[in-house]
Amino acid sequence: MHGDLTRQHLLLEPDLENIRIERELSWLENNPRHVMEVTQRALPYYHYILEQVLERGMPAEVALIPFIESGFNPFAVSPARAAGPWQFIPGTAANFGLESNWWYDGRRDIVASTDAALNYLSQLNDMFEGDWLLTFAAYNAGEGNVMRAMTRNANSNQPTDYWSLHLPGETMRYVPKLLATARAIRDADLLGLQLEDIPAEPYFAEVYTGGQLDLTQAAEMADIDLDELKRLNPGFSRWATAPEGPHRLLVPVEQADQFQSALVQLPVENRVNFQHYTIARGDTLSTIARRFGTTVAAIKEANQMNSTQLRVGQTLLVPADANDLALQTTRAESG
Repeated sequence: MHGDLTRQHLLLEPDLENIRIERELSWLENNPRHVMEVTQRALPYYHYILEQVLERGMPAEVALIPFIESGFNPFAVSPARAAGPWQFIPGTAANFGLESNWWYDGRRDIVASTDAALNYLSQLNDMFEGDWLLTFAAYNAGEGNVMRAMTRNANSNQPTDYWSLHLPGETMRYVPKLLATARAIRDADLLGLQLEDIPAEPYFAEVYTGGQLDLTQAAEMADIDLDELKRLNPGFSRWATAPEGPHRLLVPVEQADQFQSALVQLPVENRVNFQHYTIARGDTLSTIARRFGTTVAAIKEANQMNSTQLRVGQTLLVPADANDLALQTTRAESG
């Protein structure tokens, strides 16, 4: 991983002698494949996340939260419907400005979710007067649970530091797991753990797209695999970027200039693939949208429609997945 830079900014006593930390460190030592796989998944994202953390003056341990939360898998979803690298539940995501719709889920967006997570952590850290261990506990269990545990201890004349609190089982492990992960990365050579070598330079660049863009076409323009484009832009759920934005794509740094140049030359009408569809009796905008893998709003916008009323024989422009166009055309002709 980003070993040197991470090690320089670890601030939270990774050498603290604590049986709960030792237990988690032992698990990591006994599961070297897990550690290697997570650091491999972190490759495109970790430099950016660590950079954002350090710019805010936060300890480097914060950048390891996605290691614990999602294993740096932006597509991870928990049973509690938490999603993305930082595992936001829907309510907290909405509170911190992460949009979610048919086209896009900001919880999976690397840039948007990292900004939201750091805003949330900053707010929690202020609430707990700069105590990062209580901050991490609150990120996992909710500030209310941590506050109530502190109040119970205070009322019993017991210490209110993290290690003295009785919290939900997962939270009792969460902070030790984070501190053990920091120690494992710092002492990887000593512990015999192999980590993915993550260069100390940006992996991706942000490119403004100026509007909705078909992802297959974007990958071709950037000369990268579609899978790579989706790995860098996991917030987009469908075959194109969201009509309402965000109007940006992340691409590998070395491909950014090429992609930007190709975008400038791309006619506006060619940004998204459209199917010409002739309305038949019984059609509604919602049935047409489902058929072509798009939304009513996108069809209305493409055709500058103010209502959902349709006329048999009328032709609509329907934004559609380029990979499905041939199939849909065949169906329309045979129907």
